[in-house]
Amino acid sequence: MRTLRDVRYNINGRIIRRLSLSFIGPFMLLAVLLFAVAGCGSNTTTGAGSTPTSAPTSGATTLPGKIPNGCPNQAIVTPSQRASNVTLHMADSNKTNSAHQGDLIEIQLPFGQAWSGPTSSKGVLELQSPYGYAALTLKMCIWQFVAKGLGTAKLEFSGRAICLKGQLCPQYIMSVPFIIEVRGTGIAQLEFSGRAI
Repeated sequence: MRTLRDVRYNINGRIIRRLSLSFIGPFMLLAVLLFAVAGCGSNTTTGAGSTPTSAPTSGATTLPGKIPNGCPNQAIVTPSQRASNVTLHMADSNKTNSAHQGDLIEIQLPFGQAWSGPTSSKGVLELQSPYGYAALTLKMCIWQFVAKGLGTAKLEFSGRAICLKGQLCPQYIMSVPFIIEVRGTGIAQLEFSGRAI
């Protein structure tokens, strides 16, 4: 073991005392090594009764390899309930679309956005259940309505980014409105006036 040495220097008539600090070097090296090991994030506790703990994981709430589709209803409907008379896509939004009374109107919105839309009937349109379900073959979220009366109805849909836990997420809301004008059945009713010839 090292001992402290009292070193005296005589400089210009003044005596300077200095203690030898040779023992501080090994302690500094040990402290640096301890900080380096502690910074690695390893769990170095040992002994009886200690159990290693794992950090909580964050990430997608879906199974590995699966990408969320963004549809609000996870019901699986294959094939579609029945063939629609009018099918509307995002390109049909923000303009007036025509349908006839009794038509089945289908709104198809693509996977990749977190979609939300009507959860009840709107005006002359009766919402069919299930609504907002995923059509896996089309890669679309589907809402279906039956035109029950005459008039105009506006359907409001919105899409947001699908955000996974622990990842940066763009902040936007995309508005996708559909205006549907329901007309008569389309069957022309002819009136004949009976005149004697």
